[in-house]
Order: sequence, then structure tokens, then C-alpha cells
Amino acid sequence: MEIHVEIAAETLFHIGPFPFTNSFLMMLMVMAAIILFGRWVASSLKPIPGRRQGAVELVIEFLLNLVEGTAGKRVGRRIFPLVASLFIFIIIANYSGLLPGVGTIGNYHTEVEESEAGEEHLETGNAAPYEVAAAPGAAAALPAAAEEGESHEVLVPWFRAPNADLNMTLAMALITFTVVQIAGVTAHGVKGRIKHMADPPFMFPIELISEFSRIISLSARLFGNIFAGEVLLTVMFTLAATIRVAVIPFAIPVIFLGLELLFGFIQALVFALLTLIYITLATADSHGGDADHGHAEPAHPLTPAPAGAGD
Repeated sequence: MEIHVEIAAETLFHIGPFPFTNSFLMMLMVMAAIILFGRWVASSLKPIPGRRQGAVELVIEFLLNLVEGTAGKRVGRRIFPLVASLFIFIIIANYSGLLPGVGTIGNYHTEVEESEAGEEHLETGNAAPYEVAAAPGAAAALPAAAEEGESHEVLVPWFRAPNADLNMTLAMALITFTVVQIAGVTAHGVKGRIKHMADPPFMFPIELISEFSRIISLSARLFGNIFAGEVLLTVMFTLAATIRVAVIPFAIPVIFLGLELLFGFIQALVFALLTLIYITLATADSHGGDADHGHAEPAHPLTPAPAGAGD
């Protein structure tokens, strides 16, 4: 079996000029699952929680204590919905890539290579939907080429993990960047925000570059780890399928699936924590007045700046 790795999300169809990709479809499914689960839990809230409500409250309490312990109670409760939403969405989106059929169910396209011109073009095949025995969440898997060096079949999966698409992680990074700037201006005013970044003045260019570099670091880190994890799973599943000795074909996938579960949680937590830290730093007093980890309120909470502060 030949392994094909596609960095960009595959287009399923077009809505006018806009492509509808498999990662976008999976993102809609993840969002629908979160909303439906939230409504299901909220419909049966009780003063004495049961197992279902207790499990949800445990997660929310963990996130709330984390946010309040970093940003203080007042600021923490205002930014808690953003941080918690990012964590919950990212971890479920990461785990969605491990579901059976994600990356392995789709349509085959025939890719023809023109050796003389050195160009490639795709011919859409009319093959029926097909599932290949590859790793859950794999970006794509291919059978052997029909004619080596001339053409081979390419599987275009219907589903792809949302965070294995750079567009998704970049969108979340831009949201974080925008919220950080709004929070900083709200807490200090425009002049205060600039002064906060230019303390001392020669640090302003460095701080400015640092602010924009966060967009790249947040998006590239999450995308790179999730995409690399899918490729690794694909390779390990393919390798395990070729080794037919004792329990090796079963042990190798289980080990790496367990690692992906751990890494998916870590990446969601890292993204949410960095968002929390960036907002806390943007709203903090330049002299460190909020470094009391929740025991003292920040000197500049997320409240509107006095009139004329940004003039």
C-alpha cells in the first residue's frame, strides 16, 4: 500500500466560488456535537448532580480554577467563556480525528502524471465510496499505482480532523490575537497600551514583533502536532499491517492511539493556557501588580479605561 500525504484540506464541492473542504465539514459536525451535548446536559440540571452533570461540572471547575488562579477572579470570570470554549472545542476536534472512518472513507480520484511535461492533473473518478484499512484520522491512503510513473489512485476522504487544517488553527489564533489587543486597550486605553508595550521604549519594536509572532506560533504549533500525529498513525498502522507476528499488529496501533489521546489533550491545554496568559499580560499592570495569582485583583481589570485615556 502506498501512503499519500496531503497537507491542504481536500475540497469536496464548491458553494459558489467557495470550496467546501472535508475539514470544514468535520468542524461543523464537532460544533453540532458540542451544542447538542450541552443542551442535553442543561436540560436535566439538578441541585444534587448525577454522574453526567458531575463529570461536566468537574471539567468546568478545573478550567475555572485555572483561569481565576492566573488572571484573578474578576478578570478570570470575564475571559473564562473564551478560554473554556477554546479548550473544549480543540480537544474534541483533536479526538474526532481518531474516530473510525475519519480520513479513510471517501472517493477515489485518478491522478495522472505527465512525465514529459512534468505536470500532474486530476481526473475525478466515479468510483463508489470506499473505506480502506488505514489509521483513524489519516489524511489519505492509496493503493498501489495502476501504472507506476504514469497514474495512481488517490483517496479523497470525506472527513478530516479540523485542526489538521492550517486554516482552522490560524482562525483561532487570529481570534486570540484580536481579543488580546481589545483587552489591552480596554484595560489601559490606546496610549496606555502603547506605553505598556514600550516600557522601556527600545522594547517596543520587539514587543510588536512578539505580538504578531504569536499568530504564527499558536496556529503552526497546533496544526503541526495534529497533522504530524495523523501521519505517524498512518505509518504505524501500515507498518503493523505488514508485520503479522503474534500481537504486534494490534499492540502498535493501541500504543500510538494512546499517545495521540495524550497529545490531543496537551495541545488543547497549551492553546487555552497561552490564550489565558496573553490576555493576562495585556491587562496587567506593567509593574506586575496582578502577579498574586488570584489573591489580589489586577491593577487594570477588563473595565473601560477612564475618559480621555486613549486620546
